[in-house]
Amino acid sequence: MIDDLLEQLRATVLKATTLPEATREELLGHLDAMEAQIKATPENPPPAAEEGEVHGMARLRASVEELEASHPEITSLVSRLATHLSNLGI
Repeated sequence: MIDDLLEQLRATVLKATTLPEATREELLGHLDAMEAQIKATPENPPPAAEEGEVHGMARLRASVEELEASHPEITSLVSRLATHLSNLGI
């Protein structure tokens, strides 16, 4: 699933005609770094839902918290990439 999202993001960056070439290369470099980090990270079983929470939201919240704690580099990279894309209006 995340691989599909990264490919969609890569395609969007490649199709964006208003991006300067340096920015495009920087974004693609961030995507490459995220893919490498994801491949180097072993998969973990999904966390259990907390009482009173919708199962999917509990899993998402727990996954994000776990990712932030165990892989601060990925979290920082994704945050920078999202900010950069947002600033570009993508």
